[in-house]
Amino acid sequence: MNRLITFTVVVAVGLLTGCASGYRQFYTQANGATPEAVARLRAAPAPANPLVERMAPPTDAKAFGDAFRKRGYEIIGTSFFNTGRRQNEDDAIQQAREVGADMVVIFSPKYTGSITTSMPLSLPTSTTSYSSGTATAFGPNGAVTAFGSGTTTTYGTTTTYIPVTTHRSDYGAIYLVKQRTRLGIRSRGLTDGERQSVQSNQAVAIDVVVDDTPAYYADILPGDIILAVDGTIVQGTNGLANLLSERSGQKVTFSIYRHGQRIEKVVQTGS
Repeated sequence: MNRLITFTVVVAVGLLTGCASGYRQFYTQANGATPEAVARLRAAPAPANPLVERMAPPTDAKAFGDAFRKRGYEIIGTSFFNTGRRQNEDDAIQQAREVGADMVVIFSPKYTGSITTSMPLSLPTSTTSYSSGTATAFGPNGAVTAFGSGTTTTYGTTTTYIPVTTHRSDYGAIYLVKQRTRLGIRSRGLTDGERQSVQSNQAVAIDVVVDDTPAYYADILPGDIILAVDGTIVQGTNGLANLLSERSGQKVTFSIYRHGQRIEKVVQTGS
């Protein structure tokens, strides 16, 4: 009986822990990161084995993203989930292969608490009763007494409840690709204060300069405001993208506002 109980408990715990990959089940594609868009974005074909980095979960999502953009990476998807099932890092790496990521950042699990539930366990039972009696018969030779006994067994089940404690944790991973770039900047629209400084609504500010790119070597800096490209006023981030697309592989003159001064930078853009 004890062996049966032990076996049943082991099976039940196995069902609770399971083997499904949360990294795959809870994968969420980044906005616009379709396979076609990723193919246009990436600098080279997906590697057979993506780079793997491990770290604690970030507290500042923007700073985290900008740090990887500075290295030339763009986020294409994420996996975030809470579970009591132990997760294998190999599942996150396999998910990175499946989505064509160049790098996967795996976050350290963060314990979030324990939950105790009860699991019913039914076991067979049996009850046996005993009976006996006598009978007397009369015949030509006198009375004869007979003695007899018997047993009756009744079968059933009994249910007991076993406490099962599940320790839950937050898991997460981010999947990135190395992006192709003509210039090597990440731009945004101007704040109201920046518009006042440059006295214009038609410009863009630089958030990130990617390492080892034309912008990096031309000493264009985060915080610079691009006013014009080859004398053409920049009309927002889409306008800048169009101007750079038209000048792919050419030398381009940027009119920049930096700390109250207007300067020019000549940059050889990539194709």
